[in-house]
Amino acid sequence: MRQGIRKVGRRLLTGSVCLLLALAARPAQALTLSTELGASKDYRALTLLGDVELRENTTFLTFGYSGVRPGPDTALTHQLSLGFDHALSDHWMLSGSVVAGLPKNTFTPLAREFPRLGLPSLGARTSYNSQGLALSVGYDSAGLSDVEYGLDAGLNLTRYPLRRALITKETGQEARTVFHQEEKLGVFRPSLGGRLLLGSWELGLRGGLYLYSDDPLSTGQFSEEEQQALAARYAQVGEDRQLQRLFAEKLYRDIGTAVAGRLSDANFSAGLPSAPARFDVRPSVTYRFNATVRGQLSYAFTQYVPGQGMSHLLATRWTVRLGEPVRLWASVALQADMPEEAGTVSTGLATLGAEYTF
Repeated sequence: MRQGIRKVGRRLLTGSVCLLLALAARPAQALTLSTELGASKDYRALTLLGDVELRENTTFLTFGYSGVRPGPDTALTHQLSLGFDHALSDHWMLSGSVVAGLPKNTFTPLAREFPRLGLPSLGARTSYNSQGLALSVGYDSAGLSDVEYGLDAGLNLTRYPLRRALITKETGQEARTVFHQEEKLGVFRPSLGGRLLLGSWELGLRGGLYLYSDDPLSTGQFSEEEQQALAARYAQVGEDRQLQRLFAEKLYRDIGTAVAGRLSDANFSAGLPSAPARFDVRPSVTYRFNATVRGQLSYAFTQYVPGQGMSHLLATRWTVRLGEPVRLWASVALQADMPEEAGTVSTGLATLGAEYTF
């Protein structure tokens, strides 16, 4: 199954490259490429986005890549996307995309080896990938007055096969898989957005709801019976229980980051989820100083699933246009996660981005 999933990812990437090469042989069309680097103390992210004009001012091919490392002890998460933007009229825009998350594997130690007791070391290996579809429709008043507006609605459907296994290892022997289980998590995310232009000011509001096919805190986790079996075998070592808690936190963070992945948003204004979200709301205000410089102040509130608390984020983003083809931006943000059973955790975020239109 894993080989089949990898083939899907490779086919999407190969198909994207072949399509871009075919487009390059056509008469010159507008091509826009953008990249963004984001970082916090433990978090790293790289986003690459682009679009190719297929029909003048009407139809665009869109493509993207994101690489995310949610923490220093986790592997990179890779996502690829391929889609389209199509102007139905001067006011209406239809967009769609397919997204594939490449397989990711993470190993977490759970218990040390105790040769005198005949207990091998124990570790948990988790892996997942994803397949998703996204559709959105937008309306823009598209006028030239001092008061204009835009609205959009989107639907995202993503499937996550979540696999977990227990690995034992004794000194001088090869590791053995003693337990393996796979579960599937589906995520349905409707979203709404709007913006109001008042001269040089722009007011924005976005929000999304996350609906899960199963409990995201238990799907992919070890069941209560499995945990009891582990505790009965390794109960004499309190450190091992702490390792199991760290394993759960790592899995929550991984799933939260994957579920909240937004290839279409090349910025950190949505925040870095520490757990699967239930809903989020993001108001913003932007001021255009002139044709070259604009600044934005935004706030994001995320309510995590029950038992995981909430987060607040305040960010500012500044954009500079260097002539017609080049746009640069930078942003800084402060996020405060407020878990229900722990103290507030503050995180600083910073990003740098660039866009070039050929």
